[in-house]
Amino acid sequence: MGFGTTPAGTLVKEDLRLSIRRLPVAASTSVVKGQVCELDASHYLVPSPVSRTAEVQHFVALADADNSSGANGAISCPLAVPGHYVTVVADGTIRPGRRVVISGDTAGRVIEYVAASHTVDQIVGLYVGKEAGIVTKSGDTPFLETISDSADFPPSNAASGDIVEIVLAD
Repeated sequence: MGFGTTPAGTLVKEDLRLSIRRLPVAASTSVVKGQVCELDASHYLVPSPVSRTAEVQHFVALADADNSSGANGAISCPLAVPGHYVTVVADGTIRPGRRVVISGDTAGRVIEYVAASHTVDQIVGLYVGKEAGIVTKSGDTPFLETISDSADFPPSNAASGDIVEIVLAD
């Protein structure tokens, strides 16, 4: 059995009162597991754009949904909803306990909220922590894997490319 890290798009704390949702995907759109998403002007799911749409509800894709050659609503995507603790990909430094918004560089990723640059109605959620486990593989036969882990998602600064836990905001 090999060790692995938690991928983006994983519910990490389960609240049985919160169910996931399925929403229809926009035409010619591909959603990747772990991307932050929202509904476009036609009410179809798209990865949240770098333009940071204001006053929209954000979701996180829990599976890939490739509608790149389909019409609006040809397929749907399972999503984490507000209140879920879910993993996403950071696109810059984020400090624990800070709110996050969509990255201005990579659609579907998050960065730390800065009051001077962002508006409150662009907030996606609250950053909780990043996965701490580091997997190392032995260079000798039988190439055993080991993991060092201080906790599942301790409160520490995240860097670009880290898988981070957020709680989705209303």
